[in-house]
Amino acid sequence: MRYFRQGRVRELVQTDHKGCRFSAVVAGSHDYEVHIVLTKDLSEVEQYHCTCPAAMRYMGVCKHVVAALKDIECFQRDYAAAHADASLPAPSANGEMRPKADVKQRPRSTDGAGRQLLEMFAGRHGAYAAVQDSVYLVPRLFVDGRAGDMTCWLEFRLGTDRLYILRDVFGFVRAVENGQEWELGRHTTIQTAGLRWADRISEGIWRLMMQARRDEQSLAQGIAERAYLNTFHRSQYFEHKKFYLSASALQSFLELVGEERFELHICGSDAIDVCLSAGDPEISLDVMAQDDGGSIRLETGDMVPLDNDCRFLYQDGRIYRESPAFSRLIKPLLQAFWSRSLIHLDAADVSRFFGEVMPQLDHVIELHVDPVFQERYCLTPLTAELYIDYEGEGLAIRLLFCYDDVRFNPILEQMPPQAGGRILVRNEQEEQRLLQQLAAFGFHQQGDRLVQEEEEQSYAFLTEGLPALPDWVEVFYAELFQKRPVRPLPKISAGVSVNDANLLEVTFNMKGLDFEELLSILASYRQKKRYHRMKDRSFVTLGEQQLQSLADFVENTGLDKRHPQDGSKVELPLSEAMYLDTLAREDESLQLVRSRRFREIVRNIRNPQDGDFDVPESLRDVLRDYQVTGFEWLSTLASYGLGGILADDMGLGKTLQVIAFLLARKDASQPPSLVVVPTSLLYNWLEEIHHFAPSLSACAVTGTKAERTVQLERAMQSDVLVTTYNMIKRDIALYGQKKFRYVFLDEAQHIKNPATQSARAVKKLSMGSCFALTGTPIENTLTELWSIFDFLMPGYLFSHARFKQHFEVPIVRSEDKTAMQELRRRVMPFILRRMKKDVLRELPDKVERQIAGEMTPKQAKVYRAYFMKSQKTFAAELGDMNSGDNRIRILAILTRLRQIACDPSLFIENYDGGSGKLDLLEELVADAVASGHRLLIFSQFTTMLSHIAARLRQLGLAFLYLDGATPALERMNLVKKFNDGSTPLFLISLKAGGTGLNLTGADMVVHFDPWWNPAVEDQATDRAYRLGQKRNVQVVKLIMKDTVEEKIYQLQQRKKSLIDQMIRPGENFLSKLTEEEIRELFRG
Repeated sequence: MRYFRQGRVRELVQTDHKGCRFSAVVAGSHDYEVHIVLTKDLSEVEQYHCTCPAAMRYMGVCKHVVAALKDIECFQRDYAAAHADASLPAPSANGEMRPKADVKQRPRSTDGAGRQLLEMFAGRHGAYAAVQDSVYLVPRLFVDGRAGDMTCWLEFRLGTDRLYILRDVFGFVRAVENGQEWELGRHTTIQTAGLRWADRISEGIWRLMMQARRDEQSLAQGIAERAYLNTFHRSQYFEHKKFYLSASALQSFLELVGEERFELHICGSDAIDVCLSAGDPEISLDVMAQDDGGSIRLETGDMVPLDNDCRFLYQDGRIYRESPAFSRLIKPLLQAFWSRSLIHLDAADVSRFFGEVMPQLDHVIELHVDPVFQERYCLTPLTAELYIDYEGEGLAIRLLFCYDDVRFNPILEQMPPQAGGRILVRNEQEEQRLLQQLAAFGFHQQGDRLVQEEEEQSYAFLTEGLPALPDWVEVFYAELFQKRPVRPLPKISAGVSVNDANLLEVTFNMKGLDFEELLSILASYRQKKRYHRMKDRSFVTLGEQQLQSLADFVENTGLDKRHPQDGSKVELPLSEAMYLDTLAREDESLQLVRSRRFREIVRNIRNPQDGDFDVPESLRDVLRDYQVTGFEWLSTLASYGLGGILADDMGLGKTLQVIAFLLARKDASQPPSLVVVPTSLLYNWLEEIHHFAPSLSACAVTGTKAERTVQLERAMQSDVLVTTYNMIKRDIALYGQKKFRYVFLDEAQHIKNPATQSARAVKKLSMGSCFALTGTPIENTLTELWSIFDFLMPGYLFSHARFKQHFEVPIVRSEDKTAMQELRRRVMPFILRRMKKDVLRELPDKVERQIAGEMTPKQAKVYRAYFMKSQKTFAAELGDMNSGDNRIRILAILTRLRQIACDPSLFIENYDGGSGKLDLLEELVADAVASGHRLLIFSQFTTMLSHIAARLRQLGLAFLYLDGATPALERMNLVKKFNDGSTPLFLISLKAGGTGLNLTGADMVVHFDPWWNPAVEDQATDRAYRLGQKRNVQVVKLIMKDTVEEKIYQLQQRKKSLIDQMIRPGENFLSKLTEEEIRELFRG
């Protein structure tokens, strides 16, 4: 403000017709030019610039700009007062310039765009020549200042055929941004709209300028947010002809021009023609002796740093780009010698120079040392001796620094200042660097040594610290270290063979290790350690892929739970052979040498058809090819004392394959074999044995407790005993005292729950080989598969807890493919599963269809009322899915809804509204029987079967009936009667008749109500669709629209089967309902 009051503002000029742009000259120590641009509404400053030194160096508004702004304010106020009439606009209260309301505005003049258009066309034949060609932007680099305080900028010449000095770089930038015309010379302009650059250097420089412009705009916005005065932001990159370069912009510019030559001006010198050059400049340092010390002189020629960090150096017409390390050393030299050619050092500082400065410069520049100094000073380079030994879990070091013949411990001793009459020069910087290097690995002083106690730090120092020590450090190891303190893991291989006891012997070959040490190494690896500490305190580095394979191998075979023999030999059951062979085939990093007998056993199990087992002569014309393969598979496993699951599709004759096996193995000198079956199949098995193998003596153990006791004793003289799951769990005390040659579990899903009495009972039997027969080894959970294998080969799938942790939980919850693959490796060699579509080419087609029906009006009303009540109950009381009681109540509610969909009279007394599903079945049955079809009708509800039976009686249709109360002998008679063809309809309870029946006399299967698990429905369907079926089979599922039945059916279709993944593709499976699936059932 003082400059304004003193009248120092001169030559204030409005430079545009809108009153937005002003220029002025303000007198200070010199005359300075000020340029100011206001916003369109004249209320704020948009841009300003001053040529004073303060404005160049500091952020914010200088005093010259403040004086000019005050003068502009007075100019506007005086102008408004002098022209306060109707013909001119006047400022409003808020500062806007508006015409007065009662005055007629004069006609508008031509606007800026119109004048530009006229001038462009006028230039075609007038005095101005508008340049349209590609434009060159030719740079000149200017450098000024001193080392550590250098300023760089570019100035330009601009044009096409002729180059013009660019006197306002920032103005040109703004013109290009706005697409405005730019005047090069008195009669030459260029059109900046669509401007094209003539070469890559011009284009690259323009990009640098645009980047600076963006940086500046970002900075200006930030300033505007902080304070009002700071909104008056000057340009830090552009000043008249100059474009100032930051360190990064200078680097970008020099990389851009590369080997192209350009003009360089250094500290006001004439132009120098330069280019970027490879290599280093010539620099030398002379160290000269004097009586009172010494002097040093730096020889650099005409070297000048172009930037403050000395990354770019000019010398002799070339610009050199240096490394950061070189620049850090050369910068203090250039700063020190910038204004002098010689520096004097006293005697004490000469010693410091030799000890601290010269070692750093020795490999960077050329040093010339006066020979006189060789006589005065001992300039021997530093060396060190490092003695290392174990100290408890850690390490201990004794360190000596050495200069020629002088050796001293830096922890305790001070080095003598003289050595043979000469002054010793210590390299204290390198000494400290080494001590800090050791401290970084936890070493600290203890007496005359450096020690550290941590095992992790010991390993880190031995593997990382020692290799990183300087070359001038010599390491000496204590006696214990002579065997290499850190060594690689020795090569480990394993061999597997079969001993006379039919056990696998796994022998590990590992130099210098025993089995217990190997287990310790693998334990460290599983803990994700980088190393393992050996018994002799040395370290083994853990990181090899082989360790992962070994860890998996040891853990998955249970080797870590077994005691070795002879240090490195471990025994495993023969059941592990197939798994070991698969591992060896799939994992090349696992070096497992397999003996000849081992390979023979594996080959025989994989290819049972190549074995030497003859089918009994009486059955050679009976067994199909796939059944012969099954017989050979059973025989092969049994010959090695192994068991398995015969999991053939239902209806493929699993019973016949077992009978052939038992007949081929008939031996009166051996204990009998035991077959455990569901009650409904007891007499079926006896009949099948009698039919296909009459020479086998077979008997059933049934009756009262006393009768069963007597029968069991007599049956031990037979070839085969047949009993039921119910009987064996009651008589396990009797059976547990007997020895059986082979044990077969038919419909082995009866032991899928390991906690049931049946499962516990059969696992107490004493036997040779044992087998499970089931078409559905998994119905709901993988635990079912574990339970069956726990009977076949106890421990093969580990404990139940470990099985769940390693397999069931990862597979079910996370769909862990690795866990799935690992489980398949284990179980697949012991599961034989064939599908009807694959082995029975002659089997007729099976056609499945869904028939949707509607409930009667009264039935629908009852259903909707009960469903709405169920929704409220579910939302209010049954939200916790984890509660066992709640799940039971939920299933009870769902059962009621399913019953209403079948027939509300199942549980509602005096209901007389009819059943849409029963009507639908009546129509279906009438048409089917009239067409000559014979039907199996399944329902979960026995009461529903009674209702169906009553309806069939009304229709006068004959039928047979079977449920859980039907005695076993009567079941057999009913099956024969139906297959004889005299009765067209058979009503069967899903649970009682879904397994063990051969009903190939039927060609249509009706599922009256859908069951949660479609595998159970498939079992029921296969009563008709099985070996011996000659006709196409239709499978019909009755589903009532807008009921929970529809949702159950949809759930079946989209639920992915674990059997699909574990056993074979194509079989449906429904695991336990998830919380979300249960909630979906209750959504309207």
